[in-house]
Amino acid sequence: MFQYFRRNLFHLYSFQNPSLKSISQLSYSTNQPSFKVSYLINSCGLSQEAALKVAKKVDFETAEKPDSVLNFFKNYDLTKTQISKIIAKFPKFLVSNPDKTLKPKFEFFLGLGMPAPELAMTLCVNPYMLRNSLQNQIIPAFNFLKSILHTNKDILVALRHSRYFTQFSTQTVMEPNITTLRNHGVPESRILKLIMTNAGALGLKSDHFSEVVMEVKEMGFDPASSLFVVAVIALSVMSKPTWERKSEVFRSFGWSDDEILSAFKKQPWYMITSEKKVKKVMDFFVHKMDRNPSFLSRHPNLLLLSLEKRIRPRCMVLQVLVSKDILEKDFNLSTILILSEKEFMVNYVTKNEERVPEILSAYQGKTAGIRLDIGSKASDVIRKL
Repeated sequence: MFQYFRRNLFHLYSFQNPSLKSISQLSYSTNQPSFKVSYLINSCGLSQEAALKVAKKVDFETAEKPDSVLNFFKNYDLTKTQISKIIAKFPKFLVSNPDKTLKPKFEFFLGLGMPAPELAMTLCVNPYMLRNSLQNQIIPAFNFLKSILHTNKDILVALRHSRYFTQFSTQTVMEPNITTLRNHGVPESRILKLIMTNAGALGLKSDHFSEVVMEVKEMGFDPASSLFVVAVIALSVMSKPTWERKSEVFRSFGWSDDEILSAFKKQPWYMITSEKKVKKVMDFFVHKMDRNPSFLSRHPNLLLLSLEKRIRPRCMVLQVLVSKDILEKDFNLSTILILSEKEFMVNYVTKNEERVPEILSAYQGKTAGIRLDIGSKASDVIRKL
C-alpha cells in the first residue's frame, strides 16, 4: 500500500514538475537493453552477460554491417554456435567488411583442400587466424609448416591446436628452437608431434628455450623419450617462482624435494595442476582415503583427474564394495582410478548391481539410503566422503 501511494505521489509531482518527469523517463530508458545488446543476444546467440561485455568493445547503431558479417559466416557453413564463439572472442568483426577482411582468408584455407565444415571447426577453435594478416602472417606460417610437416592435413591440425604460428615470425622464433631440440637428440617424430599439438613452447625466446631444454636434460629425462618433450612444455609455461610455490604446497603435505622431482619425472603435467586443486586432492587421499602422502608422489597422474567427477564417485563405489566384503581392502586404488569409464562401470558397478542394488546410487553420489557394515574401516571412510 505504501509503495502504491509513493508511486502515485511521484507521478503527481512529475506532472506538476516536468523536470522530474524527464528524470523518471531517463532512468527508465537506461534500464532498457540497448539495440547492440539485443542484437548480440538475438542475432549472435550470446548470453546476456557476454552480450553486455561485447557491447562495450564494438560500436554499431544499425544491423546492416553486422548482418552482412553473420550472413558471410553462414555462407561458409558456420553454425550459430560457432559464430557466437568467434564474435565473443573478436567482436570487432561485426563492423568489418567481410569481403575485404575475412573472405581472402577463407578462400586461402579452402584452396588448400580444407572442407568448409572442417574450416568452420578450425576457426571456431582458433579464431585468431581470422585476425592475423594473410600476407604477413598466415601464408609465411603455412609455408614454414609445409617445409616441416609436408601435408596440408597435418598443417591444418597444427593450426587448429595453436594460435602461435600466426602471431610471430616462425622462422626467427620457432626454427632456432626446433634446431635446439634436434641438437639434443630429440627424435624428429617427437618434434613433429610437438609442432602439431603444443607449439606454444616453441614460441619462447631461443635463449630461454635452450635453458629449459638443458634443465630438463639435467633432471635426468632421456631426450629420446616422449616425457622429455612433455617436461619441456611443462617448464616452458612455468616460471621458477611458480615451481617453488607449488613445491612448497607439496612439502606442506610431507613430500621431500626428491619426491617432487621423482613425481615430475613420472608425470610432468602434475606440476601444472593449480595449487587449489592440489590441496583438495591431497586432502582427500590423505584424510579421507587414509593414504600416505607419498602415495601421490608415486602416482602423480592421479592429480590430473577430476576429484568430483572421477575420484570421489569411484572411491565411494570401492568403499561400498569393501564394506560388503566383495572387494579386498588392499585394492589397487591407482590402477582402478585410471581405468576408462566403460571398464570401471563393467568391472565394479554393473557387475555388482545385483548383489549391491545401491551401488549405482553410490556412484551417482546418492548415499542417504546406503547401509554399511558397522565397525568396518570402510564405513568410517564413507561417512567422510
